[in-house]
Amino acid sequence: MKDNEQLGIQFEGKDVYVKDVFTEISSYYDEMNDIMSMGMIKRWHKFMMKKLGDLEGKKCLDVGTGTGEIAFLMASRGGNVTGIDLTPAMIELAEKKMTGKNLPKADLMVGDALDLPFEEGTFDRVTSGYMLRNVTDIPKAVSEMCRVLKSGGICVVAELARPTNRLIRPFYNFYMNRIIPRYGRKYDKGQSIDGREPAYDWLTASIEGFPYGKEMTDIFLDAGFDEARFFVKSFGAVNIYEGIKK
Repeated sequence: MKDNEQLGIQFEGKDVYVKDVFTEISSYYDEMNDIMSMGMIKRWHKFMMKKLGDLEGKKCLDVGTGTGEIAFLMASRGGNVTGIDLTPAMIELAEKKMTGKNLPKADLMVGDALDLPFEEGTFDRVTSGYMLRNVTDIPKAVSEMCRVLKSGGICVVAELARPTNRLIRPFYNFYMNRIIPRYGRKYDKGQSIDGREPAYDWLTASIEGFPYGKEMTDIFLDAGFDEARFFVKSFGAVNIYEGIKK
């Protein structure tokens, strides 16, 4: 794969737009995630934890941590967790959740998935949830996750996908293109952000052209992972990727 190949929806100023979108939706991000996943997001995260294996004493990184859901799950399983996100408002909310709900401690920080501020081979485990669609360079983001992972480490990434089943896909399309934006209007009021789509129009449209399945595992292998596989969940609405660095 060429280094400059663009994947998914890309446009000038995407990094700023995405940051502004997530600043706008931070306070209701968890609630809308539950709606967008049809209540299945906790099952997806449970499967991610299973693929990560024993986390006791392991150094763990959650990239694009958002409100910290995956980071706190890893911490609850004994991991020494760092969560990083581009959007300060998301980190602020994650910190409030951690103290307000007395959640297991994670170190939370603002940072860029395309330029992780860690040395090579720092972490035993790396995770990411629903972040790759929002970056301007998917192969670079995957390469960075591989770079900071130790030899013998595991990376597990969850991302939305489009079901290929012809019976499931019409229902999925209706739900994502009609129902989700309608729910989103309760929060984003249909207001454009930076002259572009409202928040939940973007979050559904961002799935278009996004690589998944074998196309994504090829990106993992090109990025330096020695093994990569994917698991289809919820009739294809989400794929969970596992990359192993030997």
